[in-house]
Amino acid sequence: MLTSFAQFHQLTRDLRFLPDEAFFMTFARGAAVKGDWLLSGPLDKPPLSIYFSALSMVAVAVSADEDGVLRLDAGLGEFAGRLPNVYLAILSTALLMRLAWQMHRDRWAALFAGALAATSPYMLAFGASGLTDMSLLFWAAAALYLARAGRWGLAGLALGLAFWSKQQAALFAPLIVMILLARGGRRQDWLRLGLPPIILGAALLIWDSARPEASIFAQAAANNAPDAWLAEPALWLRRLVDWLGRGLWLLGPPLLTGVLLLGAAFVSARRWRRGTTRKWSFAVEPALLLYIIGYLGAHAVLPFNHYDRYLLLILPPLIILVAAQLARACMLGARGQGLRLGMAALIVAGGLWSWHAGWNVGGDRSVFDGIDALADHLNSKPVATVIYDPWLGWELGYYLGPWHDKRKAHYPTAAALAAGALALDEKGDRYLVAPVDQPHDDWLAALDAAGFGVALDYSRDRFVVYRLSVPRD
Repeated sequence: MLTSFAQFHQLTRDLRFLPDEAFFMTFARGAAVKGDWLLSGPLDKPPLSIYFSALSMVAVAVSADEDGVLRLDAGLGEFAGRLPNVYLAILSTALLMRLAWQMHRDRWAALFAGALAATSPYMLAFGASGLTDMSLLFWAAAALYLARAGRWGLAGLALGLAFWSKQQAALFAPLIVMILLARGGRRQDWLRLGLPPIILGAALLIWDSARPEASIFAQAAANNAPDAWLAEPALWLRRLVDWLGRGLWLLGPPLLTGVLLLGAAFVSARRWRRGTTRKWSFAVEPALLLYIIGYLGAHAVLPFNHYDRYLLLILPPLIILVAAQLARACMLGARGQGLRLGMAALIVAGGLWSWHAGWNVGGDRSVFDGIDALADHLNSKPVATVIYDPWLGWELGYYLGPWHDKRKAHYPTAAALAAGALALDEKGDRYLVAPVDQPHDDWLAALDAAGFGVALDYSRDRFVVYRLSVPRD
């Protein structure tokens, strides 16, 4: 219930899409409105999460006008595009609670896991979002649960569906393999685990080859290709510190996350010293811990990007480990019931504080406040009006709508814009769009030097529009 309340509260907030959300939701809208289920364009991710959002748009946001043309209101599209990820966040929380119960047969371990998941700033930031990461997290959590239950065929299926959500699922596969090794997997178990991802991977390659554009894998390589196989060794410590700093928001405010981790480490060390841990060959907990350490270390020494959402893959094993140690810690004291209630209240209070005060996860969503009003202003201009957009890209394109009749052009530099504008034989007024906090005086100076008349046409929220009068002959 707590997860549902938190996620639906996030869903109903009046927030504009971030750049990557607008990018993926433009593809989802293309499928829902235009029937483009092959997702034409420079896509670099598999389609499953985008399909979920597209189907949600079809169900709750798409309507037809009097001519039978399908339309999608930008605001309804925001709601519909994010809705599947809200449900996936809720289901992920339930899966983690079930997994904690499955591993420890402790009701409080399951409740702690649920509280940690429900109030995690990462779950709140990326649950009600238009990104592909919540689909990845759900299928990864499902694969972990099914692997722990010994249902290897279904675990492989879930792992394959995680890869259909995002290629990063390949980084979760080692954890499933470690669990199979820890449980002494037989040959048939390896076959059951490996066959579904191979079949689904082949199906994804067939889907990818049917698209007219470059492969999603080639596009992903082009967008993320590092210059070297390893980050510079001199940067390893700095990268690790940066990564750990971001990770301190995984379970709540950084102070709370630190206290929980230190407490969990203390209880685990005490159990190890007393010899109450299970043998390594049968223990899943060491595999979870090794995976977290390896994942963090790999992102320190390998040239992976450090986006907040890339930490989501360690959230399920981290929650399971911490929840178990919290439940065990409460049994160490004479007043176990009071300790449990106090710990649960602390977790929820930390989540509510993060919720109220805001958190530094996923980016500043206020940056694009007012972009919908900006799009309405530009849509009021005459048909085929030229709009120069050096900075807003997919964000502005989404809010202009799927059928907008403007000519939107991008130039990477002020000189290129001035040259391109002069080369265009167009007599009507044109418009330059800019965020107010983006330095653009050089762009205005270049246009003025080219002979264009420059006048402020719109200024509201975080955006300005300049009207460009064509130079006279």
